[in-house]
Amino acid sequence: MEFEKVFLEDGGFYWTWRDVDFMPYAWLEEKDLTKLPLPFYVQDIHPDCPVGFECEGEESKTNEILLPDSFEELKLDNDLRKDLRRIEKKNSSTEIVPNEKNALEKAGKWFLDLWNEEPVEFKRRLLVWKGVSTLSAYSGEKLLGVHISIPAKNGLDYLGCWWDRSSKSLSIPTFLLMKDVERAISMNLSFYDLGVGDEPYKKQWGVVERQTKYYAAMKPPLAKKLGLKRFVDIA
Repeated sequence: MEFEKVFLEDGGFYWTWRDVDFMPYAWLEEKDLTKLPLPFYVQDIHPDCPVGFECEGEESKTNEILLPDSFEELKLDNDLRKDLRRIEKKNSSTEIVPNEKNALEKAGKWFLDLWNEEPVEFKRRLLVWKGVSTLSAYSGEKLLGVHISIPAKNGLDYLGCWWDRSSKSLSIPTFLLMKDVERAISMNLSFYDLGVGDEPYKKQWGVVERQTKYYAAMKPPLAKKLGLKRFVDIA
């Protein structure tokens, strides 16, 4: 595990996990705590992690789709179920290529155009995401988008979709998400995790919500500045 400093406007700082923004969840073991640089703060810790304090607020909840034996048995929002039928018809000629070589590099321009991530950070992201699963959507030879997920224990964690917004009418992100959930069901996996957040589209999938955790080890003034009620006091 690598760490980086986060600097605050007043000149203060804390350490955090270097790759926390690239992965769906953080994870700490008790044995890790004595090795952490101080002061330390990390969010988005998985609910099952033995370490951490429970977060508050809707934006800190998980969105886990518990997978039944078939896609039809999913507890989807009725509007989403209708939309999926419509989207599948629109993409009747769309070809899906699983785990295409260099899929992230091919679709990276759309991500960079949208988020303007620094080149060094994008390079790091690709390094951390080595081993992810992808679904690439094509219309003929034209790449429409790349859906990205990462294997978890008996499930899949959603990482994102990099797609061509000139093909917005095809709803490629939703189409590829549907196909990846279908793939997870066919693999007899237990869950498909859409990640932390309160985005309305996630709730349409009939998700199970659980509060994530955070871990903080710092002096009281910094904890107060960060709005943290619970923390390990290192004063």
